[in-house]
Amino acid sequence: MGQPKKHYHVTRKNRADTRLLFRGIVAAYLLYLSYQIATGGGKDPTFPPVAGYVIGGLFAAATLAFGWYSWKRYRADLKAAELTPEEEEEVRQERAREREIDP
Repeated sequence: MGQPKKHYHVTRKNRADTRLLFRGIVAAYLLYLSYQIATGGGKDPTFPPVAGYVIGGLFAAATLAFGWYSWKRYRADLKAAELTPEEEEEVRQERAREREIDP
């Protein structure tokens, strides 16, 4: 059918999500810079349009590489945040104890 639902350690998953968010913000800013550089060429006589497009393209390529790295890193962090069978058993036992205490 489908894969069983994965369970994550809350702190490790939140840390992975936060890191992805910040890396996404950095990638968006790099993309914005590449656009500004590409469209800024030719406005200043010492900065020809071709140079703007080349440098902007390099920034865009760096942004894509950083975005790819960020996604791969996030996937690795998620894998590391998955609960091990021992941790899952510990959680089950804790929940069972809580049910015994609470009427």
